[in-house]
Amino acid sequence: MVLIDWIKKSISKFNKLDKKIGNSFNKLDKKIDNKFNELEKGIVKLEAELVGLDKGVSSIETSVQKSPEITEKFSELKNWLQIALVLITAIFGCFAKSGKI
Repeated sequence: MVLIDWIKKSISKFNKLDKKIGNSFNKLDKKIDNKFNELEKGIVKLEAELVGLDKGVSSIETSVQKSPEITEKFSELKNWLQIALVLITAIFGCFAKSGKI
């Protein structure tokens, strides 16, 4: 009889311990799921930021590609300014020769 009582108490303790272990595993599983969800959200946020950075880099690349074009147009403008200056100087010279200035 004593042995049977001891076995029943042991089984009862084992069942309680089994429930505690099960509860602990459930809590850990929930914590892991929460952390996993947080990580997924962080990855989505980083991907969105990466897309924004890609757009910014594309914009900069476009600007850099246009830089030689702008430089060329500026040098053309510089040539026109030099031509205009020569023409103005020539006209001024003509007036100066004729004595009208």
